[in-house]
Amino acid sequence: MKDYYQKDVPILLKLAEHKEVLDGFPTESADSQYDARLIYNQRKPEEVQLKIYYKPSDHLYEKFRSLAKAGVSILDMIQPAVSPHKWVNPEFFEFSENSLIGIQETHYYDHDKKFLILVLQNFCLFENGRYAGDARFRLGDNAISHLAGYIQYGQLGTYDSDDKFIERNENRWTSFGPVEFMLSLNHSYKQGEPKKDFVITRDAELIIRDDSQKIKDLDLLSLGEDLCLMMSLYWEKSIDFFNALLRVNDRENYGTREVFKLSGERNDLSQEFHLKDKYSNIYDFAESIDFDKFQYLRELIREAVPRLISIKHLDDISAFMVLYNIVEKFRNFFLKNPLDGQTFTVKEEYAFIGSEGSINKFIKTKIKEIGEIVEEDDKLEFDSKAFEKVSFIKKTGLIDQFEGFIKYLKLDPGKYNIEFDQLIKVRNLIYHGNPPGRDLSPYNKELKALVYDILLAIIAR
Repeated sequence: MKDYYQKDVPILLKLAEHKEVLDGFPTESADSQYDARLIYNQRKPEEVQLKIYYKPSDHLYEKFRSLAKAGVSILDMIQPAVSPHKWVNPEFFEFSENSLIGIQETHYYDHDKKFLILVLQNFCLFENGRYAGDARFRLGDNAISHLAGYIQYGQLGTYDSDDKFIERNENRWTSFGPVEFMLSLNHSYKQGEPKKDFVITRDAELIIRDDSQKIKDLDLLSLGEDLCLMMSLYWEKSIDFFNALLRVNDRENYGTREVFKLSGERNDLSQEFHLKDKYSNIYDFAESIDFDKFQYLRELIREAVPRLISIKHLDDISAFMVLYNIVEKFRNFFLKNPLDGQTFTVKEEYAFIGSEGSINKFIKTKIKEIGEIVEEDDKLEFDSKAFEKVSFIKKTGLIDQFEGFIKYLKLDPGKYNIEFDQLIKVRNLIYHGNPPGRDLSPYNKELKALVYDILLAIIAR
């Protein structure tokens, strides 16, 4: 299989509305049609290239440079060319705001035309014609390293579903909200010499099936992103797609949205992950998740999971602060957003006897008594600032807030082999730039277990 695929996409450049910027060029800058070619990698995430062919007399590269310098969006000027071959050429396409990485000049010719290259990181096009399926996502190598344990390849022969290569396939359709999904290794083979030699090429895919045929393409795309997030949480590494084909069924004659994305997946082929013993495979994990809770907490999970994954590449001090901050973020979120209708509150102050006024007066009197043992040189400053400590004295400690949150999620604080007051002391030392003076790996181990328990507590059925 060739890694790179080329697709011709004739385009219309809307140059006429920018004549004031292009006034100095020798040729008129009218709206014109250009031949273009989309080039992308089918097997791993890379930038997409859009090659635009033009006559040297058009000075197109120089025009693009002038327009970009004037603050004009190059991508806003690009439209699919109106074509009578609507079943062959893309009908329209879209760019996101941050799609354009750069513009490359070339000095090569293809027959009588030069070409420039737009380097893109996000791009999608729409084509007429019905796609045989609902949604299909090409995944990076991080998923392949796990799928090898689900699919067993054998010698050339006749196996499951008449597939001539797969000897064992433990993948299965599994529900995820309104759809079903399954992982797959899309494969092809190349015959060598002698004929008995052949090479199997395998690529990881996520397939989504919508029996209702009513879910729109953008919703299918969102579900694919959610499943990648779920897989990232389970396998404890970044799982992402870089190309997707989505059925578009809210337009005449159906159509296909094809999405190209420069995935930020960091290569990680490790096979060890925290949930390995709890859930034997990704499908068991998916079945344990409450889809509605997952959707409700989607942004919170999307923020936490990449940070949880990142600790594998950090030193102990940085990992500690990341894990601590994740727990703190969860706690603060549920202070404002009750889980399952159950309000979570933090005890802000100790319970005192008497009225607010009498309590404050008593504390101030005691602080004044402490002032009697302060050195004379510091006494004036102490007296001026001492009463500011009234609120501090009334406050409860952070340990109560953390343990209260853990109990709120129906978890047992005693399960974790750490003392929460020590945890907070370590955090404060690091925060103020002091070395913690102890081995943090035991703390990180327990904090990581706590983070996973919190995640499961809020999204599991």
